[in-house]
Amino acid sequence: MSTPLISVIMSVKNGAQYLDKSINSILNQSFPDFEFIICDDGSTDNTLSILMSYMKRDKRIRVIQNVESRGLAYSLNRCIEESRSNILARQDADDWSDEKRFEIQYKFVESHPEYAIVGTQWYNVTSDGKETPSDVKACPTARDQISRGQFMHPTWMMRKDMLKRVGFYTANKNTKRSQDYHLVLKILGDGMQMYNIPEHLYYYRADEGTIARSIDWKKVKGLMWIRWDGYRRNNLPVWAYVYVLKPLVANLIPRRIMERHYKEVYSK
Repeated sequence: MSTPLISVIMSVKNGAQYLDKSINSILNQSFPDFEFIICDDGSTDNTLSILMSYMKRDKRIRVIQNVESRGLAYSLNRCIEESRSNILARQDADDWSDEKRFEIQYKFVESHPEYAIVGTQWYNVTSDGKETPSDVKACPTARDQISRGQFMHPTWMMRKDMLKRVGFYTANKNTKRSQDYHLVLKILGDGMQMYNIPEHLYYYRADEGTIARSIDWKKVKGLMWIRWDGYRRNNLPVWAYVYVLKPLVANLIPRRIMERHYKEVYSK
């Protein structure tokens, strides 16, 4: 079997509601030379049966399974272990990609070997269907990550050999959320570069479920650890460590206020 130019990696847990649209946005790419590795992370709905039906229909798809849920970082690392290409592309199970995303992104990645990860701009899509374009820097630095992240994880195309230098995704009790933010800070802390293509090639579902996941007391300690460890890796100034407390402060604010805040953020 020939080596595909791209290995697409995705993890899904109980994602049956949106899975068809997400998978089809990859299968219908104008750039067809890829394998699609999907990890079912211990789903209890009919996600696995949907995945198996797609695997029977398209030989590019391979399905792996965690009997028990192990989280996104662990699942993506499993997908990477199974991948055959050095170029990895992300996709989330509840979002969808523009049909020319891989065509545009792969061409850029091939002509710019200096970047470990290349993302794109994206659209935030609210539950009422409103699409709001993102506007982040093309080449953010570690300092740019202090107040908020500047990269959208599922838009990434990554070089496996460069990710190996930092141990891929960190999978521990602290990275149940924001494992992508931690990987960004590991990459930048190692002296590698990242880039955002200035084209909106991804549709990010920013609905009530996304907002609810952003307000989570159980994961506050982990988010604080991610910031502390990432800032330390990048030798950021002392004042930056105030932002280590950001997850704690955010969860102290009344929920209705934070929900309104996130809705405003996603609609701007």
